[in-house]
Amino acid sequence: MNQESSRRFDPASFREVTSLFERHIGQGDVAGAVLAVAVGDEDPCFISVGETGFGTGRAVQPDSLHRIYSQTKPITGIATMMLVEEGVIGLDQPIGELLPELAKLDVLVSEEGDAVRPAKRQPVVRDLLTHSAGFSYGLQFSPLAARYRELGLLPGDRISAHRDGGEDPHDLAHMVELLGTLPLARDPGEMFEYSLSIDVLGALIERVSGRGLDAFFQERIFGPLGMVDTSFVVPSDKLDRLVNLHERGEDGTWRLVDGPADSAYARPALLSGGGGLVSTAQDYARFTAMLANEGEYRGKRLLKPETVRLARSNLLPTGINAQFYGNVMQDVVFGAAMQVNLSASRTPPGLYGWGGAAGTGMWVDPIHRLHVVLMTQYFPPEINLTFREDPVAAVYADLGLWPAGPRAILHHDLDC
Repeated sequence: MNQESSRRFDPASFREVTSLFERHIGQGDVAGAVLAVAVGDEDPCFISVGETGFGTGRAVQPDSLHRIYSQTKPITGIATMMLVEEGVIGLDQPIGELLPELAKLDVLVSEEGDAVRPAKRQPVVRDLLTHSAGFSYGLQFSPLAARYRELGLLPGDRISAHRDGGEDPHDLAHMVELLGTLPLARDPGEMFEYSLSIDVLGALIERVSGRGLDAFFQERIFGPLGMVDTSFVVPSDKLDRLVNLHERGEDGTWRLVDGPADSAYARPALLSGGGGLVSTAQDYARFTAMLANEGEYRGKRLLKPETVRLARSNLLPTGINAQFYGNVMQDVVFGAAMQVNLSASRTPPGLYGWGGAAGTGMWVDPIHRLHVVLMTQYFPPEINLTFREDPVAAVYADLGLWPAGPRAILHHDLDC
């Protein structure tokens, strides 16, 4: 086990976290995991256990590169809120005013068949942020899955495209053009359906800013925060830090689907604001620190406090429940591309964040200014559904914060 911080770290502080990691690694559930824990913009404590892949013999580190998939979404959501704060776009502005290709969308009459009718209204920016715009994903249970896949509308799924010889749309403008030829699965504002709406936001950011999404992220978020290792493409000189991604088959055996030697992340791909970034625990903890500090990181302000509060509030249309793949998420609402917990048994209400398909996760506690980042890699996500939530609960147990009751966190509580 390797535990690092810029100051001495007492391993006894996070016994539950360490035990959890060691148990899952011992069971063969994951090869390795890194957790960053911090208050505000203090230097994080890192708990790093295991290897960069099954059998690599290389210890995973705080600067190990991980594919964060949908953990990209909160960054796109915050980038959108920057433009809302500046008055460039409005939360309730119809997206067709910004992306004319999506100004006249139809909606499926039913989940069976191809019959369509005009949508009751246009999606607005708020709908995109909260997955209630009526778009879908190219997944088997979606009524539009086959049509999405036929047009290559699978942003963020670059490993499958690389493996199968397929191609994404060549850029976000092309993606929007293709999407405009298809109906919506639902009327805007009437149902939460996890979707590529955050990728549409990426296209919207490009259109209104006049910059590529990668350039916008670099100029407005990564550069100011010092996130030097977060990007859509891993440069050749950093590939040795990219961890392996293994997929477990139905027979229980693991196979390597992406690694440094021939990574799909080493070459350009669609700039998927919904699932395309690679990052490290070290880097992403700077982003969560900015959120925990209500928009500021070490003297650099990215957002006004009231904008961060809006981003972590319930932005869903009235009467809409958040749900994930058909299952209602109890006591959960949705903000700017992140879930917000209204109540929970093992963590306090108000905790917000989102995770990625390969097991990563991020959480921000606005009351204690505590933030946590988990980096690990395994496919498919459904083989270990509790592993993303268990580490953050273990952090609270180790710190005695919940369910013992809320109290202020002092700097020395973290023993960093």
